Amino acid sequence: MARKLRQAAAFDKQIVLIRAISHADAAMDIEVRLLRSFVAIYERGSLSRAAEKLACTQAAMSMRLKMLETEIGAPLFIRHHHRIEPTSKGSELYARALRVLAAYDEMISTTRSQRPRAKIRIGMPDDYALGFLSRVMANMRETIADTEFEIVCDLSAKLAAALQRQEIDIALVTLASGPAAARHRIMTRLNWVHRTDFQPDSSGSVALAAYPEGCVFRRTMISALEASQRNWRVAVQSSSQAGILAAVQAGVAVTSMAKGTAPAGLVEITGDDRLPELEAVPLYLLGRQGQSGAAIRQVEDLILAELENAPA
Repeated sequence: MARKLRQAAAFDKQIVLIRAISHADAAMDIEVRLLRSFVAIYERGSLSRAAEKLACTQAAMSMRLKMLETEIGAPLFIRHHHRIEPTSKGSELYARALRVLAAYDEMISTTRSQRPRAKIRIGMPDDYALGFLSRVMANMRETIADTEFEIVCDLSAKLAAALQRQEIDIALVTLASGPAAARHRIMTRLNWVHRTDFQPDSSGSVALAAYPEGCVFRRTMISALEASQRNWRVAVQSSSQAGILAAVQAGVAVTSMAKGTAPAGLVEITGDDRLPELEAVPLYLLGRQGQSGAAIRQVEDLILAELENAPA
């Protein structure tokens, strides 16, 4: 109850802010529908596109804008031939209308009676998430439809720590040694990933794009290169796959990924005369101690099934 009262008070405060930009002190009673229409017009830049977004006619949208401008007591847009441009009053109203609508939507959402939904928090590095999680989630939608999922992408060591702090429920990670929370261990092959025109630099050195020190993928690449007596250097270091792939797509470095997870447009190889074959690495599926809910077991089974069906 206290939360609902606070939300109602916040909503009233935002309404007062809108009244403050009116030319008169008389109380206004602006419909939420008018504010939503105004925001759509502001963001889309035309009445026709706003009407399309809100599934109404352009005439209805024009009428709503006219009603709102009458309430405000000032024009909110300057009409041009093929577009409309917000006035200073319109820009001021837009910023405050967003806060009003956000407060209103939150108040309505929390006051509606909803069936409680289970929530499962899944952690994995973003290269694993991008590589196969979409297929896992498609199966989740079919088998665990009433569950809310939170996906947390981070480095493996940080995810293992988050699991210990009970901030996530399941983690798929690659670590140097098997943690106590490991429920399953799956070996996966690493492949080199590079552009089609990749060549070692003029000195014969292989430029790497890698995660920070401590990453198993990084250590595996370096160990393979040193064992084959090839020169190497870390050209790009990033804690996110986006940074690593940017370097690879630019052609300034190569990297390694779990087999079958490289994005389209890049070459994925086991090895050749330029790059030595990489050893397989362990993937650990971690779970919180004492946690064995049916939904979590289903998610674990779906992840394991996807890993087992991955290319050998």
